[in-house]
Amino acid sequence: MEQLETLLLLHSQRDRDWSPGEIAKELRTAAISAGNRVVDLAARGLLAVDQSRYRFAPSSGELDAAVAELARVYRERPVTVIEIIFSRPSEVIRTFADAFKLRRDE
Repeated sequence: MEQLETLLLLHSQRDRDWSPGEIAKELRTAAISAGNRVVDLAARGLLAVDQSRYRFAPSSGELDAAVAELARVYRERPVTVIEIIFSRPSEVIRTFADAFKLRRDE
């Protein structure tokens, strides 16, 4: 959730450069955590970094469009997005684990 909120904050103010401390203050989280989030988002091609300041700058038009769509959906259906974030990984893990279950021949 913190990563989503960080991404959407920077997306909403795409012309502004943010420090991890400013992000932390805005989102009411720890600066170290905000720092970890922006480093990860930058590594994924979503943010530009200049002297420890971060700005929304997707590396492709497709990423830009995807984040814009995510922002729209989150505004309209935040609970649905939150449910997907928290339910999806466990479903993927469960499906993966089920593939390795030993079944008796009946």
